[in-house]
Amino acid sequence: MNFELPHLNDLHNESDVEQKLIYPLLTGDEPLGLGFFSNEVLTKQNIRRITIGKGADRKSYFPDYLIVASGIPLAVIEAKGPNEDIDEAFREARLYAAEINAIFGSGVNPLGKVVATNGARLIAGFWDSSIPKVDITHAQFGPSSEGMAELHSFIGRSALHADYLRISSAVKPSRFWKPRRMLGGIAVQQGEISLNTFGTTISAEFAHIFNPSSMEDRIRIAKEGYVPSKRRERYVDPIDKVIRAARPPSETDSIQFEDTSRPREFLEALKEPRQLEHQVLLIIGSVGVGKTTFIDHLQYAALPQDLVDTTVWVRVNMNNAPGVKDEIYDWMRSEIILGCRAAYPQIDFDSLEAIKAVFSVEVHKFKKGLGALYRGNEQLFNEKLADHLSGLMNDRHHQAVAYTRHCSTERGKLLVIVIDNCDKRTLDQQLLMFEVAQWTQREFRALVILPLREETYDNYRDRPPLDTALKDLVFRIEPPVFQQVLVSRVQMALSEIRSSGSETYRYDLPNGFRVEYPQSDKAYYLASILYAVFEHDREIRRIILGLAARNIRRALEMFLEFCRSGHITEDYIFKIRQAQGRYVLPLHVVERVLLRMNRRFYDSDYSYVKNLLALDAKDVRPNYFTRLVLLRWLYGKFSQQGRTGLKGYFSIGAAIDELSKFGFDPEVIRREVEYLAKAQCVVAEDFSLEGFSDEKLIRLAPAGFVHLDLIKSATYLAAIAEDTAFPNEGVAKRVVARIGALENQYNVDTVIANARDVLAFFSEQRETSLASLDAILDRSVYERLSDLSDVPEAIDALERSVAGNTWSSAAKRFPPKSSAVGTVVNVRDFGVFVELEPGITGLIHSSRLPLGFMRLEQFAYRERVLVEIIEVYPVKRKIDLAYVGTPKQPSLADMGQLAFDIPGAPGSDQMV
Repeated sequence: MNFELPHLNDLHNESDVEQKLIYPLLTGDEPLGLGFFSNEVLTKQNIRRITIGKGADRKSYFPDYLIVASGIPLAVIEAKGPNEDIDEAFREARLYAAEINAIFGSGVNPLGKVVATNGARLIAGFWDSSIPKVDITHAQFGPSSEGMAELHSFIGRSALHADYLRISSAVKPSRFWKPRRMLGGIAVQQGEISLNTFGTTISAEFAHIFNPSSMEDRIRIAKEGYVPSKRRERYVDPIDKVIRAARPPSETDSIQFEDTSRPREFLEALKEPRQLEHQVLLIIGSVGVGKTTFIDHLQYAALPQDLVDTTVWVRVNMNNAPGVKDEIYDWMRSEIILGCRAAYPQIDFDSLEAIKAVFSVEVHKFKKGLGALYRGNEQLFNEKLADHLSGLMNDRHHQAVAYTRHCSTERGKLLVIVIDNCDKRTLDQQLLMFEVAQWTQREFRALVILPLREETYDNYRDRPPLDTALKDLVFRIEPPVFQQVLVSRVQMALSEIRSSGSETYRYDLPNGFRVEYPQSDKAYYLASILYAVFEHDREIRRIILGLAARNIRRALEMFLEFCRSGHITEDYIFKIRQAQGRYVLPLHVVERVLLRMNRRFYDSDYSYVKNLLALDAKDVRPNYFTRLVLLRWLYGKFSQQGRTGLKGYFSIGAAIDELSKFGFDPEVIRREVEYLAKAQCVVAEDFSLEGFSDEKLIRLAPAGFVHLDLIKSATYLAAIAEDTAFPNEGVAKRVVARIGALENQYNVDTVIANARDVLAFFSEQRETSLASLDAILDRSVYERLSDLSDVPEAIDALERSVAGNTWSSAAKRFPPKSSAVGTVVNVRDFGVFVELEPGITGLIHSSRLPLGFMRLEQFAYRERVLVEIIEVYPVKRKIDLAYVGTPKQPSLADMGQLAFDIPGAPGSDQMV
C-alpha cells in the first residue's frame, strides 16, 4: 500500500490525524511509508490503560498506537488534533514508555522511541530525553525531504527491527540445557531398546494380515477379514464425535452405505450396466478409511454371481503413476492394457490368434478394404496384415481401446476400471486424477471408479473439474470401527497360530467381542496386547486413531510397532505367560510405548507424539508455547467458517495477525505450522506438507485433538521433560539425575517428579510472558490459549492412583529442604525411622547422622527429633530424612499461645 500524504485542510480533528495520516504512514510501503505490517501496529482498541504521572498530574492513559515485534513494544505514537499541543503529547508518551520499560527490568528499556504529531508537526525522540531527535512539518513529509529520511532512519521498520534484535538478545538466556543431550553422545541420546522377541516374531509373521500388499493377501482379507462400516454404528462414541466434529458435504451430498459388507446402494447402480458406460463413480472417504479394501470386498466377495459374470475389473494402482499431465495419459493406457490381460490369464495375448482377436474389428476392416487387393497372394496378404497390426500395436491408445473392446464389449460385459490409491497425493494431483478419470470414461466404454479423499470433495465439489461429477454416482464410505478391524486381524493371526490340536482359550471383550486363541506363547502375547487396547479403550484407541488421522491402515501399522516395542519388557512378558493372555498392561506402560516406540529417551522429532511445549534455542526470541497456542487457536475456530467459506480452515496469515502480538515471531509461526502439518496435527487445504505461504489455509486435524488432550497427561509431561531445552541448568540436572539409570527412568515416582518439575517450569515461563503482556494488551486471549491450570490435577490423580491419598499429598506437606519434627519409632543398624505423622514414616540413614552419633542406641523410642526433608517418594511410600537436632522446647509464652490453638484448652473458642 502506497502512502499518500493528506492535505492539511483535510485533518480536522484527532481522529483524522490517526486514520488519514498516522496509520497510512506506518503501514505504507517504503520509501514513502514506514513499512510496518498491520500485525505490528497495535491500535488503542487493543492497548490497555495504565496510570502515568504523579500527584495532580496522575491519570489513566493509553497511546493511540504501539509498534510491537513479537510482543515487544518498540515505539509509541500519540496523536493530537491540528491545533493541540504536541509537546504535551510527547511528554505523556514518554511517561507511558517509562512505565512500560520498568516492567521489563533494569537496562532493557524496549519501548525506546516516542512519536507525537498533530498533523501539522511531527516530533520523535528517545523515551528518556525531552529533546526530540526528529522535528518535521507537514510540508516535509515528501520522499525527498531530509527530515523524512531522518524519520525513516529513526523509526522505520529496519531501524526498529535492529532495536528488536538488540532487545531480544539482551533478554534471551545465554544458554539452554536439554536433559537428553546431557547424558552422552549421539549413540546414547538416540539409543534404542532391544525389540522384544514375541513382538518381532509377530510383526514378521503376520505383516501380510495387518498390512496386506500382495493381491492374494488383499483378496483373503476381503473374503475372511472384511469389517463393514455400518451407518447405525456411527457417531455413537463421544470420541468419534470429537474427531468427526461436523457433517461435511461429502456426507450430506452423497449416497451413504447402510452396510458396506452388503452394499445394496452400489449394487442397485450396477443393475443397468449399459447406462454406466462412460461414467465416473466416486467413492469418498478419508485416507486409509478402507476404500480399496471395500472395492476388494465388493469385487471378490459381495458381488452376486450374475454381476460377477457380466463385469470385467481392471485395477490401476496410482502409487506408481507419474504426477504430470504429459506422461500420465500414456501410462494410463499401458495400465489398462495390462489390466485387461490380467483379467484373462488363460489367454496367451502374445499369440497371433489372440492379437487378431483383440484387433478383430480392424482385421475385418482390413480384409474388406485394402486387404482385398492381396486375396490371390497369401504371403503378401499376411505381410501387409502384419504391417497393419504392427502399426495398431504401436499406437498405444488404439491398442488400449481394442483391448477393452475385446475383453468387455464383445463379450457383453461391463468394463470396470478402478483408479486406486490416488488419495495419498496433494490436492493438485488428486484433481489431476479426476481429470484422468474423466478422460478414461470418455475414451473407453467403461465405468470408472475413483476413490477420492473426502476433503478434496468437500472443498472443491463446486469447482472444475469436480463440479461435473454426477451426484447419483457419488458414494461415501465411513471408516469401520477400529476395534472391530483390530479384533478381526488379530483373530486371523491367532487362527494361523492354531495349527496344533492344543487347548483353546477365550475371553470376552467389554464390547461383546469374543477372542479365541490357542495354547502358545505368541498367542498369549498377541491376545494380551489386544486386551490392553480394549481395557484402556478410551485413552489408547483415541490416541492411536487420532495420531493415525482416522487412517485404519496406519493405525494397524502402529499396533504392530506397539507389539514389538522393547518397552514391553521381560517381566511383563512373564506376567502375560503366567496369566495365559489375560494380563493387562498398565496404562502408563502403554502410554510410554506410544510416546517412545523403541527409543529409550523421548525425542519429539522421532515420535508419533510431538512436544507441544518445545522451542528452538536458535530463535531470536524463543517461545515454549508456539505449538500449543497454534493448535488451541485452530481448535477455537474448528466450527467457524473462514473467508473462503470452508469450515475450520483459516490462513496462516490470520494466525500471524492474531498471535504475533502475544510474543510469537511470524517466522517461527510459519515454521511450526509446517512441523505440525508433517506431524498430521494440522491439515492444509491442498494436503501439502511444506512450502507454506501466509495465504495457505490450515485446519486442526485429528492428531491435533489428541495432542491437546495429551498435554494433561503426567506421562506425556515427564517424557517431554527429557527433550525440553531449559535455560535453568538446575531443572535439567534434576531431570537427568532421575533418568540417568534405566531401572529408575520409567518408574512412577520419576514420572511424577519430572512431570511436576517441568510443569512448574512452564508455569513460571507463562507467568513471565503474562506479566510483560499485562501492561500493553488485554492478555485474556493468550491466557486462555496457554492455560495449564487443569494439568496439576492430572498429575495428582496419577499419584493418588498408585500411592493413596495420604502419601500422594505428603510431597506438598513435606517439601524438600523443609524441616519437621517427628518421633523415633525404630532404630536399626542402618538408620533411624522417624514418624512425621500417622501413616508417614521416613528414614534418617546412618550416613546423614552427625559424626558424634555413631551409636544408634543414643536415640530413645518415641524421642522427638528435628529433621530436614531430603526427598519424598509417594509411590514407594518413602521419605529420606537428615538429622538436624533436638527440637526447641516451647517457652511459657508459647505454651500459653498454644493453649488458644488446642480445641478444648482453657481460653480456646471450643472449650467446654
